Amino acid sequence: MDVFPMHFEDFFQNLHTDMFFNVALLLALGMLGGKLAQLVHLPRVTGYIIIGMIFGPSGFSLINEAVLYDFKIFKILALGFIGFNIGLELKFSSLKESGAHVIFITLVQTAMTFLLVFLAVYALAGEHKLTYALIFAAIATVTTPAPIVACIRGYKAKGKVSTYVCPMVALDDIFGILIFSFMLPIGVYIAGHENEIITGSSLLIGPVFDIGFSIVAGALVGYLASKFLYRHKQDDNISIVLIVATSVLFGIGLGHAADTSAILLPLIIGMMITNLLDFTFAARVKTNADAVTLPLLLFFFTLSGADLNIRMLPLIGILGFTYILVRMIGKVFGAYLGALATKESESVRKYLGFTLVPQGGVALDMAILAEVRFIQIATDTGNTEFEVIGSTILTVILGAVIIYKIIGEIVVKWAFVKAGEIEHDAVDDTKHVW
Repeated sequence: MDVFPMHFEDFFQNLHTDMFFNVALLLALGMLGGKLAQLVHLPRVTGYIIIGMIFGPSGFSLINEAVLYDFKIFKILALGFIGFNIGLELKFSSLKESGAHVIFITLVQTAMTFLLVFLAVYALAGEHKLTYALIFAAIATVTTPAPIVACIRGYKAKGKVSTYVCPMVALDDIFGILIFSFMLPIGVYIAGHENEIITGSSLLIGPVFDIGFSIVAGALVGYLASKFLYRHKQDDNISIVLIVATSVLFGIGLGHAADTSAILLPLIIGMMITNLLDFTFAARVKTNADAVTLPLLLFFFTLSGADLNIRMLPLIGILGFTYILVRMIGKVFGAYLGALATKESESVRKYLGFTLVPQGGVALDMAILAEVRFIQIATDTGNTEFEVIGSTILTVILGAVIIYKIIGEIVVKWAFVKAGEIEHDAVDDTKHVW
């Protein structure tokens, strides 16, 4: 009589620890989380992460913690494809059209945002405050384009603010990823060498090598990939998918072997491809790349949510609120100073910075990359404090992204309305929003 219950129990225990079952479970939960997030007008990515948190080890423990550890390699893989997709969006011709004013304003507001967030986090954080300040300040510089583009297209915004903001977001991401690629190794090094004498050369050698290696290796792989893609331009889409996947995997492998940024090297590959191919073919390449990337991202973000320690959420409220508020001040004040220096119109000075408030995917990617790096160090050293650093960074940024999603599009629409760049009919439609 006891045989069947025993077998039944063993069966469920085997399921709970089976890698294939946990992959399927993560994918199923991710799809459910994405659908639920859409119902409440949040990004699907946010839904993936939240449902992973709920059913992960710190929630209902439906997903096995030991199996999650074996999935870490998938995070590096997905980050590479994320970087590649970002690179595909960076078309040099669109940046040339934006002019010197946009580049200057972007540099000023990026520097101001980094400085203010660094000072605020440094003043607020306790242990590892320099590490937290450097990494949060770097992540604060990037902006998500989705709500901005949605407002411009949906409300037919026309004017200098709407003309300037799109290339500024692209530049924001370029500068932000470069800054993050520089600051993450420094932050990691400082966290591992506190109470020691740290020289400038020991801090700079690693980041300079990371960025230099990523640029050179990424440019070479991207150039070769573009040549292969042109040779197979008339072939079916399967050939394009295979070339793209092989190129990104080469990039991830080279970066992983050299212990460099998981995002930057594949980003350079994508940037080279999109600038060496004609516009129509580059768009076709991106569509086919999405076929590989999207399922991987669903798994990746759900896995990242499952890895989060949900019990830490109440402990980081002040830090998260400070990050959100000070980042907004940095964007608005920095854009104002840049526009003032370039003698832009009053509407550009006052409202351009508000359109740069939204933050989403790229910031989450950076936070997850930071978490992965600190988990690796914790594993190598046996010091669990590093896991706490990574988990805190990811939890704060996730909370910030959710808040930015709620307020971001409202702030952007308000800025376009105040700048007088939305048509009168569209302004009338927004009265109910305000």
